[in-house]
Amino acid sequence: MTPKQWAVATESYNNRLEEKNHADGHETVRKNPQALLRKLGDIEVAVMNRIAKNNFKSHSGSETFWRRHCHVIELIKTESGKKNSGYNHRRGFCADGTKQVSQQEPPPPWPQPPGIFSDGKCFHPRAFLETVKQIYEQVFLQPSGESPALEQEAFATMLLDRSTTLESGTVLFKLYKELEIDATTPDALLMVHNGIKHLHIEYLQEHWA
Repeated sequence: MTPKQWAVATESYNNRLEEKNHADGHETVRKNPQALLRKLGDIEVAVMNRIAKNNFKSHSGSETFWRRHCHVIELIKTESGKKNSGYNHRRGFCADGTKQVSQQEPPPPWPQPPGIFSDGKCFHPRAFLETVKQIYEQVFLQPSGESPALEQEAFATMLLDRSTTLESGTVLFKLYKELEIDATTPDALLMVHNGIKHLHIEYLQEHWA
């Protein structure tokens, strides 16, 4: 499912849950699609580890639960004639190109808009800066009143968490240490602050002043 489909499905679920709880006289805690997606990612890793290790035992010692759920969807594909073909879920990065796991710092919140990350190892500043402009205009200059898409919400979270405004008004985005920077990025967009490489966001410097 795409992030948009997740949002639609979650909204449908929340509406039905509210109807049921209202009929039963209970309050409803609405589900957040991003929280569900993060939980799904945790479960997917657990399932793949159990399949890889051929370990389906639960705490009770029974294999019934995990055997059934680990084989509902084929996450690992064995290729004939090849040994140790490994995971069909490949790569270690998500469909939006972001890294799934990082040993140095938390990975970008999922899902990110397309084009910003690729192969779980490369960051594209031009696409990032263009997205900053698009989202700023949608939220502040031409607001529609609609809830932001999952990609926009995740991007905004990442932007706010990793941005710094200097006394001069310069707005910087702290780059991910493990990611390569697109080789076509002009050197003028990059600068070092407190010993860490950052990306200069000139558009926000102009509009946040």
